[in-house]
Amino acid sequence: MTEPQRTTRNIAIVSAASFAQIVIQFLFQRVLARIYGADAEADALAAALALPTMFAAMVTGSLGYVLVPELVARFSESAGEGAEGRGGWRIAALVGLLTSGVSLAIASLLYVCAAPICRWLYGDLNADTLQMTVQLLRILSVQVLLTGLVSWSHTVHHSRHSFLVPALAGVSGTLATLALAQLYGEENIAAVAWAINLGSVLSVAIQIWPLLPGLLQRSDMAAWSQDYPRLMRMCGLLWPLLLGAMFMRIDPVVDRVLAAQLAAEEPGAIAHINYATRIAMALLAIGTSGLSVVAFPQLAGRLEREGQAGFADHFGLAFRRLILLVVPIAIGFSIFAVWIVRDLLQQGEFTSDDTRVVAGLIVAMMGMFVGASCGDLLARGYYVLGDTKTPTLIGSASILVGLALKVSMFYWLGIWGIALSISIYLVVAAIVMAWHLARQTTEPLFSGSLTSLMQSLVGALVACGISWFVYEFGWGKTWGAAPAGALSYLGILIMIRNPDALLLVQRMRRHWVEVNRQWRTKKLKMNHRF
Repeated sequence: MTEPQRTTRNIAIVSAASFAQIVIQFLFQRVLARIYGADAEADALAAALALPTMFAAMVTGSLGYVLVPELVARFSESAGEGAEGRGGWRIAALVGLLTSGVSLAIASLLYVCAAPICRWLYGDLNADTLQMTVQLLRILSVQVLLTGLVSWSHTVHHSRHSFLVPALAGVSGTLATLALAQLYGEENIAAVAWAINLGSVLSVAIQIWPLLPGLLQRSDMAAWSQDYPRLMRMCGLLWPLLLGAMFMRIDPVVDRVLAAQLAAEEPGAIAHINYATRIAMALLAIGTSGLSVVAFPQLAGRLEREGQAGFADHFGLAFRRLILLVVPIAIGFSIFAVWIVRDLLQQGEFTSDDTRVVAGLIVAMMGMFVGASCGDLLARGYYVLGDTKTPTLIGSASILVGLALKVSMFYWLGIWGIALSISIYLVVAAIVMAWHLARQTTEPLFSGSLTSLMQSLVGALVACGISWFVYEFGWGKTWGAAPAGALSYLGILIMIRNPDALLLVQRMRRHWVEVNRQWRTKKLKMNHRF
């Protein structure tokens, strides 16, 4: 299989798995909305889950940015050391042990100090909701360790250009969480927290099992000592990201601390911001996982083989494809937010008033979706070039400005100020990162992007018009409007001869023909054998 075919296949795998996870996560939020709506239980779960999520992202959220280029190079260099490339596996094992140790220590600290932490952050909540938050935080504290293991194993798989196992693991874990929440969620909110933990355990097990043969390879002490300089160099690249993560990952906790001031008088503010953020983050997975995750090791390989010319060419292709994904999603969700939230969540304890609030918050957060999607790909471009300080400085500065903006806008606009401030500072950060990255490289990075943007706008507006008819006449609501809009959007891009859309369709067609040919060959061999 050629590199373009492999890239297309990997993008298809990751995108399909991401879409499946998004559907499952929507269904999980639907279960929560049906059982708990925007009541105190939903507030407590959102408040508790924000803390282990924040610490896990601080410790391991940036790990892949440094480890993937190192492992790509190390597996390639050590191919002659053994069939499995022992040098790469040694680095992976060392980083895994360090990650597990740090994550376990933080998880233990969260469990022991759950009560004082919750009183300090969420003291405005009433006594019952606060006690419930403490209980849920103790249950969910293990998420720091589980999420760290997921991030590390993702990194190892991706550095070996293996995307199927992590994709299946993510789908299986979220599906297990959904099933357990559906079966036992009505008993109490703690059952939902345990469902989240068990789903993560399943995801970790599926990902680590195929890695064990490589990780357990024997190596002498001399070989381990040779890896010490590499680890020190990785730590030198990683520490700016860790410092930046301390600023950037605290943002969701600040949102919930501010919302807790409203939830003290009227329960639901934390839940509303959580529902909106979850949907926005699910959309963000579409904009980043299918392209940025696959593009990252590809960019590292192109830079190593072809220098900045190859890097710029592949980055431009990835950015144009990102535009083709982000623009229609942003426009479609902004236009149909109320209908989408109604079809996804409005049932049981989740009322029409909740729908209007959450839909409005999603529209206000759409800048976050656009800015974070572009920012993620831009940051990976910096990391491939070996520059971890610049995106960290830009991100940290934007977070500090954003926090000040968020607090001031909260006291002016309430919960709406939180959503708008997130959109503003993430869009500004992405613009600054794009400008500086373009100056840092000698080759043009964004050639053809403006044309792709205009073509995407035309296709998105036509697709939204077709989706409006589906909504207006009730043909399946969102479940009919979304596929109709997606198919019509792709059709418009093909009609106006968008080169990236045509190339993607052509490669997918060739890949399908090749798969079909291989299947027929295997079938003929089996028939001949029998």
